Amino acid sequence: VTPTPSLEEMADLGMVSMMAEAGQTQTPMVTESPLASPTEAPTSAPVSEETPPAPEPTPAPTPVPTPSVVEVFPTPAGETQPQPVVTEPSAAAGEVTYVVQPGDRLFRIALRFGVDYRALAAYNNILNPDRIYPGQVLRIPQPGIFPTPSAPSREILYTVQPGDNLFRIALRYNMNYLYLAAYNNIPNPHQIRVGQVIRIPVNP
Repeated sequence: VTPTPSLEEMADLGMVSMMAEAGQTQTPMVTESPLASPTEAPTSAPVSEETPPAPEPTPAPTPVPTPSVVEVFPTPAGETQPQPVVTEPSAAAGEVTYVVQPGDRLFRIALRFGVDYRALAAYNNILNPDRIYPGQVLRIPQPGIFPTPSAPSREILYTVQPGDNLFRIALRYNMNYLYLAAYNNIPNPHQIRVGQVIRIPVNP
C-alpha cells in the first residue's frame, strides 16, 4: 500500500517540480513573419492628350444701316407748300448752235444771225464779248427772242488819219472797236490804213 503523502510532502514536491522546470532551457519559439513582397509602383496609365477643337470662325458682324432721319416740318393750316417747278430746255424753240471758227468775232456772228452781240453774249453767259475762242459752241436764239438792233438813223464818215487805230476811233464814238470792225467789214481790226473811210453808225 502506497502511503498517501501529506500536505507538507506535496508542497515540497511542488517546489522541486518548479525548480526542475526552471532548470530546463526553454527554447524560444521564433515566429517568422512572412516578408512582405516588394510592392511594385503602380504604373500610371498613359494619359492621352486631347487635341482642343479648332476654334470656329467668328462671323463678321453685319453692318446695320443707320436709318436716315428726315425732319418733317408741319405746314401751317391754311398754307400750301409750294412744289418745285422743273424746267427742261426745249429743243423745239428754234435754237441753233454755231461753232466758232478761227478769226470769228462775236459781232460778226451776231450780225450774221441778226441779233445784238450784247444780247448774244448774255445768252451764252459770256462775260467779255471780245473773248471767244475757236471751237467754242454758241447758242443762237431764233429771231424775235432778242430785239433786232435798229438801223442807224445816220452815219458819220470818218477818214483814218496817221497814227489812228480802230480802238481809238471806236472809243471816241463810245462803241466797241470790234463792233465797228464788223460794221465796216474789216477782217482785222488791228490793220487799218491812212485815208480809209470808216462808217460810224449813230442812233438818235
